[in-house]
Amino acid sequence: MELYRLVFDCLTLIAFSKVFVNSNECNDNSAATAKIVKSCPQNHKEWIEAAARKGCEQMAHFCSSSEYHCVINAWGNETIEVCAPKQQIVGNTCAEYSQGGKRIQRNRNVPCRNCPSFYQSNESFNYQECYEHVKNAKTSRTTQLTTESISVESTEEKVNQSTSVTPMENSARLVQNIDNQNTPSHIIIISVCVVIGLAGIIIVFTVKQRSWANKICSHFKRIVLQSEESKMTKQKSAIRNVEEGPEVQNCLLEKETQIQNVFYKLNESSDNTNSDAFSS
Repeated sequence: MELYRLVFDCLTLIAFSKVFVNSNECNDNSAATAKIVKSCPQNHKEWIEAAARKGCEQMAHFCSSSEYHCVINAWGNETIEVCAPKQQIVGNTCAEYSQGGKRIQRNRNVPCRNCPSFYQSNESFNYQECYEHVKNAKTSRTTQLTTESISVESTEEKVNQSTSVTPMENSARLVQNIDNQNTPSHIIIISVCVVIGLAGIIIVFTVKQRSWANKICSHFKRIVLQSEESKMTKQKSAIRNVEEGPEVQNCLLEKETQIQNVFYKLNESSDNTNSDAFSS
């Protein structure tokens, strides 16, 4: 009984060792077929044509199954063609080829909104969103490299210019830079002075305008008061005339009576004189 068990254990170890050796050999052969490409197939027809060119069937004796794949790399900035066993990708993510692990697996850092929760890795051509991620990464990288190269070129140009400039030119440029630095401060000072001057003019004009307004108001008040006083004087005189009217009339009548009496006496005296003269 123990002999049978020992034989069974040995056979099991041999089987597992073969599987492990075959797995390592399969991974090594898959890594040998990995190649960076500019783009991956856009549809099923292009996928079949690319698989035919790659010839992954030749690796069938090394792996249990060897399928054509065109997936992104672990950093999401390149696309890789490789012959490897297909894997089930889960979690709405893109499929990748791990060059360290030498196998197909899911890329947790590159989500895929249009990918289903479960799909086979050799069907990646159905989910172009993963390839678009690589294109965007390449574009941003190209832009960054272009910006860096431009900055490096400008720095080198400045260095070359500085090395080719004489000491006199350096001093002149230094003075010019100082003047350019002082220019904004001069502009600020002039602007502040202009604002203060305008504010002073506005204040003076406002004060004078108020004084003129006060003078005009006082003049009109004086005219109004004078007119009111004249009206009051006329009213008082009219009232006085009305009140003193009968007395004045009586006085005039008395004076008129006195004058008539005087004339009457004068007439009598003249008549008497004439009569005396006639009698004599």
